[in-house]
Amino acid sequence: MILSFRIVMIAILGCFICSCAAQTGATATVPTIEYKTKDVSLWKSCTLKQAESLAASSKDADNLESAICYAWLLESGTVTKTDDAIAGRKVIDTYLKKNPKSGVGHYISAFLAGKEAQLSPLRGLDLVPVLEQEALLAEKLSPEVDFGGPDRMLGELYLEAPSPPLSVGNIGKSLVHFEKAVKISPDFYLNHLGYGAALLEDGEKAKACAHFSQALKSKGFDKKSLKTDTYEKLVGACQKAPAAKK
Repeated sequence: MILSFRIVMIAILGCFICSCAAQTGATATVPTIEYKTKDVSLWKSCTLKQAESLAASSKDADNLESAICYAWLLESGTVTKTDDAIAGRKVIDTYLKKNPKSGVGHYISAFLAGKEAQLSPLRGLDLVPVLEQEALLAEKLSPEVDFGGPDRMLGELYLEAPSPPLSVGNIGKSLVHFEKAVKISPDFYLNHLGYGAALLEDGEKAKACAHFSQALKSKGFDKKSLKTDTYEKLVGACQKAPAAKK
């Protein structure tokens, strides 16, 4: 999984500068690989009816599954309304009040905050600190979830967000978190793509392209992921045809 933070931030800035309307559906959804443990399964298909039914349950496990379902529905593009992101955030908040040490719960909370920001750019800057805090908690409690997902999420946030004082962008922090994600799950392609994008931004083209090459050979690679804005610059730098021989 990967959030379209660049789209979120561009939309946010656009709204501040020229009072533009919210932009949704501005980028293709990145393919997701189901992540399973004995207690939880992320990114499996579900329906909105299931999400709503599970949210109404009094069982903690059902509430968590509901929030996970909302996350998949939003990531897959099955639902596209801000209200669905808000509904998911409400049910995960309910779950976390009773289970504050759930790393998976904080990870899904961060994801849903990002989706709400994407769908409602005028709320975006208010939601970035929420996203950051929840992702940091997830990293502390369950860094391995979703193949290093918390560090990958933080890496992209710090890479794509505007720098202070407007937001939290920081290339140094981005590199640290992407490196952690790669160490946690070295055969997961999104970790290498993200790290490559951050390295390229930091002027380390050779290292960036090495990670790009590794991503192409890594677990679950799907070329559709290269069409997202986050990796556009990386693809351009590392897939250029060699100069013709004279």
